[in-house]
Amino acid sequence: MKFRILGRTGLKVSEIGLGTEYLFSQPKETVSSVISEAIKNGINYFDIVFNVSKYVENISATIETHRDDIILTCHLGSIDQDGKVRRSRNVKECEQTIINTIEKFGKGYIDIVNIQFVKEKEYESILAPGGLLDLAKKLKEEGQAKFIGLSTHSISIGQKAVKSGNFDIIMNQVNIVNDSIPGRENFLKTCKKEGIGLVAIKPFAGGKLLQTNRTVYIAKYQSGGFNLKKKIPREITPIKCLNYTLSQTGVSTTIPGVKNTQELKENLAFLNASDEEKDFSNLVKDFKNVY
Repeated sequence: MKFRILGRTGLKVSEIGLGTEYLFSQPKETVSSVISEAIKNGINYFDIVFNVSKYVENISATIETHRDDIILTCHLGSIDQDGKVRRSRNVKECEQTIINTIEKFGKGYIDIVNIQFVKEKEYESILAPGGLLDLAKKLKEEGQAKFIGLSTHSISIGQKAVKSGNFDIIMNQVNIVNDSIPGRENFLKTCKKEGIGLVAIKPFAGGKLLQTNRTVYIAKYQSGGFNLKKKIPREITPIKCLNYTLSQTGVSTTIPGVKNTQELKENLAFLNASDEEKDFSNLVKDFKNVY
């Protein structure tokens, strides 16, 4: 595993991290095997996207003995409603939920508190006095989080967030589908210039890029800003997708999600892949100007 610096946080993160969204409905044994395999192979960056008790407990039980060696990002913006995920922008609800999550992971802190999935229409209210940004700052001031992040599916919101100076990391889609989407390259360069840790989400466009030789519908939240119906080239592989994402300007780590150890191993094959196996150059033309 290779490691990169997560922008101005100074944190040394594995270039391949782990998104845990698809572990939400998996049994504890599966969660444990995936997390253990990830740690064994050098993954030290874990994104905890939900604040549902059972899900958090299943993950925390496995990482307990490795807590000093891993970097945790937890999200503001979802709460536990009877074991299900509910999106929330209510500051009191989010505060109680994130505190419960922090407690379950031990140590009394998390590395990064991330304001989750920010849309255009709510960006200003999140940054307004008394909004979720103030809650994130409070957690940081009290030592319950070291750094503050924001995730969005919008390049324009990502750019605004970088320029605001309020955030240490930004999470945004960086995949071959959005290679030529307007504004993306400028956004990536701005992140690098400003020392923002860029966490690339959805390197497989929500799994759609792995449905090779099929015509699929790729939604905005998967592509990074537009809907697309597209036949996926036969030669696309997880290795090529990961190499594409990690080759883009400013990317510190990418966090593919997996639901079992087999999918994780397919991603980890990147670590020992040859240059030929990583070569994505012939694929880029298939996604030029698809928007």
